[in-house]
Amino acid sequence: MKSKIKLITLLMLSIISIIFIYNDYFLYSTPIVKITNIAEEKNDSNKDEYYNQKITGIIQNGKYKDKIIEVNNKTSKSGVYDEKIHKNAEIFVELSKDGTKVNSITGIKRDKYLVILFIIFIDLILMVANKKGMKSLLSLFINIIISIISIIIFQHSYKTINILLLYIIISILFIILSLYITNGKSRKTLAAIISSVISLFISFSLSFIIIKLFGKDITIWTMEYIEVIYDYENFFYVSILLCGLGAIMDISITISSALNELITKNPKIEVPTLIKSGKEISKDIVGTMNHVMLYTCYSSIIPLVFLALRNGMILSNALNFYGNLELVIVLTSCISIVLAIPISLYTSIFILKGVRK
Repeated sequence: MKSKIKLITLLMLSIISIIFIYNDYFLYSTPIVKITNIAEEKNDSNKDEYYNQKITGIIQNGKYKDKIIEVNNKTSKSGVYDEKIHKNAEIFVELSKDGTKVNSITGIKRDKYLVILFIIFIDLILMVANKKGMKSLLSLFINIIISIISIIIFQHSYKTINILLLYIIISILFIILSLYITNGKSRKTLAAIISSVISLFISFSLSFIIIKLFGKDITIWTMEYIEVIYDYENFFYVSILLCGLGAIMDISITISSALNELITKNPKIEVPTLIKSGKEISKDIVGTMNHVMLYTCYSSIIPLVFLALRNGMILSNALNFYGNLELVIVLTSCISIVLAIPISLYTSIFILKGVRK
């Protein structure tokens, strides 16, 4: 009965949130226009197809709310430098002083799609994991706050602060808070925290030394907006530090939880048996985690690589130019994942079995 009440309450809150986000125009100071009609004219070109869109819409907020207004939008089939607008879309605009004309379209309102996805994510994790899911969401929320605070700190002191040192501290905070909030105070949590920190910094130190010695040919200068980044080499190291953090924590808590369960069920279990069981668990983890990192890299570089190929660049050059840094980061993360397995295994056995002895 309680579970049904919780489910109904969750669904009601989700519906209310969706209704609210569909009518949140009053939260914005920028005028929003909801498109009611579009008349489109096609202009032929040798290289691309261009369109002139004559848009009619209704202003949804501000001083000129409910006023019907017209705006022109020039777009292309490729959509590289512009965006095609569809009926019922909501756009941000810059109005003239008297509110009779639209000077420019400044963007498209997409918050409702993001909120709907976020609500689906929250509903699923709460329905599947219950209290554990609530703890995971709390951990995620706290980590987001920490991330925002770190960005603010860097924004106000980027010329004096060491970005790598800042994120080393933040990485440790992420590990401790995430694992502690999600799994509570226990030996398995302690084992997971210690093994995560050790795995992260051994793999990072190894990568740092290798890159310092042999990384002269790594094209760090291909990072986006490199000209406005201060101390850009450390930005690259921060990317390496954070990329495999989630996978390392996942491996550490999985192994420590599994070994803790074995020891709880059989307190007299021998260490060699634990090692053997841990290795079997590790074999199932390592492949999938490395694939996760590979697919993350793939999804990151595929738009730029495909765009480069479309513009005549050779595949090898496109991968070298746009995938060089990503590949270094992913390989480093894979090293972290592999190192995390024996470190988590022996750390967990020492803490869980050793303390009991």
